[in-house]
Parts: sequence; C-alpha cells; structure tokens
Amino acid sequence: MVSGLLEGKYVNLRIMEREELPLFQEWLNNPKFMGEFLAPIQRTRAELEKLESSFFAPKTFIIEKKDGSKIGYVAHFNSRAR
Repeated sequence: MVSGLLEGKYVNLRIMEREELPLFQEWLNNPKFMGEFLAPIQRTRAELEKLESSFFAPKTFIIEKKDGSKIGYVAHFNSRAR
C-alpha cells in the first residue's frame, strides 16, 4: 500500500495532490457537483493555493475509480468544541 492511499474493491481514497487544486476548485464552484444541500463555496485558485498547506493537505482526500478517474472528495475537519 502506498502511503496516503486506501484501496477498496471499487475505488481508492488518497491524499489530494497540489496538481489537483484546479479540479477541486471546479468541483467546489459547481452547484451540480456540490448537491442541492450544500452551497458552492466559490473559491479562486489563488485562495485554494493559499489555504492548501494549512487547510487541505493532508485532510482532503480524492476518491478515484480503479481506472484512475477522479469522482469526488472527502474532507476531514477538526470539530473540537472550544
């Protein structure tokens, strides 16, 4: 198993790479991708690049089919009450 990769029967889950920020931006800005219950976030690529080191990596994971096509993402957020 490659570090940062979880392999399933139908899909793999792996840490999002910096090169995938444009795709991630497209997903976040697309109401059809985000679904009817989540508003699009509307982030620029510059904003995502600025947040990447502190916010996304290694907390955002890409979901890939076995053929390598990217179909979604999963994000982990620390929800500790203060």
